Amino acid sequence: MEEIKKYVIDYVEGKIESKAFLESLHNDSQIMEWLQSIVPKDKLGYYDDIVTREDGTWYQKTGPYCIKDVINSIWNRRGISFLENEMETFSVISRLMKEAFPDEEMQVDSTLEDKFRFILIACPEYLYSAEIENAGILESLIEEFPESMPKTKRIKAFRDKLKAMFYVEGQKYPRWIQESEWPLSKTGKPTKFLRQKSKGEVSFYYFLDVDTGEEIEIMQAY
Repeated sequence: MEEIKKYVIDYVEGKIESKAFLESLHNDSQIMEWLQSIVPKDKLGYYDDIVTREDGTWYQKTGPYCIKDVINSIWNRRGISFLENEMETFSVISRLMKEAFPDEEMQVDSTLEDKFRFILIACPEYLYSAEIENAGILESLIEEFPESMPKTKRIKAFRDKLKAMFYVEGQKYPRWIQESEWPLSKTGKPTKFLRQKSKGEVSFYYFLDVDTGEEIEIMQAY
């Protein structure tokens, strides 16, 4: 069990790559069992079930804290990017480790949070879609611009390169009425925005697969 503890601490401190840890967590049930074994006594879990009282007020259902259920609930959310789920899982495990071992010196790594915050700032809102992020395009692009660069210059370089990858010229980009759903091609490559049109409360967005010439239609409604 000491080996598992060290492995988890290394993950919390950033010595184990996040995706490698998540794979181990999925494949090795002993890690999850060990995490459950260190849950502090009387720690409560807050779950999605909402209970309504007779007077109309409500409260969120609680119960014994189950780390497996908590992590599963993170990954079962819809419309959430892999990086966000990855970051939330890291946060849950880091907090649990701090609670279970308050006297243990652990330097919680901030890599995932820093990466996520940078993407939120540097990626234009009209381009930030879960599909693009989950494809690894944004994370791969970050690696081209090291943290040693001045922040403003790094953000501009990232944004300019991303816009070029998606063929954005000037102000020609979609005005989404919901969150961005900028698609990728069938082979996972950037697409080019062509045009949009509205019919009442519905808007249609058209993109081009530059390799095949195929048009991709996205529909959003108020």
